[in-house]
Amino acid sequence: MPINVVNIPYGNKNPYQSMMYSACMPEFSLTPSRGAPLTNFARADFQPDQGIIHIHWDDRLFPEPETEDQAPIFNSAREGLRRYRANGGRVIWTIHNQFAHSKGSETEYFRQTRRELAQIADVIHVHTRHARQHMIDEYDANPKKLRLIPHPSYLGVYEPTDQTLNRPLAPRVQTRFLVFGAMRGNRELDRLQLAAKKLASRGYDFQLSVVGRVFRSGQKLARQMDANPNVSVVAGRVPNDEVPVFFSQAHAYLLPSTTTFTSGTAMLAQSFGLPIIGPDIDPHKQTTPEECHNLLYPAQHPRGLIRMMRNLIQMSDEELEEKRRACFKFASERNPKRISNELKHALQELNSN
Repeated sequence: MPINVVNIPYGNKNPYQSMMYSACMPEFSLTPSRGAPLTNFARADFQPDQGIIHIHWDDRLFPEPETEDQAPIFNSAREGLRRYRANGGRVIWTIHNQFAHSKGSETEYFRQTRRELAQIADVIHVHTRHARQHMIDEYDANPKKLRLIPHPSYLGVYEPTDQTLNRPLAPRVQTRFLVFGAMRGNRELDRLQLAAKKLASRGYDFQLSVVGRVFRSGQKLARQMDANPNVSVVAGRVPNDEVPVFFSQAHAYLLPSTTTFTSGTAMLAQSFGLPIIGPDIDPHKQTTPEECHNLLYPAQHPRGLIRMMRNLIQMSDEELEEKRRACFKFASERNPKRISNELKHALQELNSN
């Protein structure tokens, strides 16, 4: 009989959790929380049927109170988690981001919540060496609790793997760049807007597609970008069957964020053979193949993105194809089944303790 691993929160729009658990059956079963109150953790009859709790996106699960007189959700969840462990349950916590998505920086509430979660969790799952060290340095996480399991690629998720790997390089009538996903502040759209504007004014032949939901804070900037004839903005969530269309038409992926911690879209892009252009911060260097590191520019260089986009526009098809193959190899090494097996091993170890 499989051990139910309750993932809180559980999302089905992003296939991340399904990928992570793809090789865990039959021993472990990915179980949605179905919106159950967090106080249910403390019930004695909850734990026997739900042997492991897997926490994701803690900043969304335990948001900061909007007013001073509002009790933090984490207060009741903390006691529930402690009681759950006392009843024999085990807790694994995946670190997805450095800051709360809604804040873009650390607050004392966020830091305190993480410090306490680091004490409560039996296993802390991180995707990169950089994230591992961050949890030790910033939150006093016990190194023995930490498990480094990389973010999986998306090979085979949106279309058959063979179809992806055997697709030829898109014709370069003009070089096409892509940005994909939820356009929050940490995407640093202002850098994209400036780079596209400068390159267009200098007559470079390229097309930049910005695809994904644009939040209110970025809507004005998105309109400015869309006014550039070299830029197209597709604001809104893309159906799964259309994802390969956007990625197969592009030649490179832009990730100018200087605060990236873990980037699922970077792994998605490389699953379609798109090399990453972005600052040379550790999270990017640890999530891209070494053959593509010369596309990472000094993080504080004001014109680094512009220079690297220009370099790729001028790159030969042969060199771009080499980088494309390096991305495919990297994505294959991090295919969902292989990464899921690493998670399964961590769950087995957790369950045996």
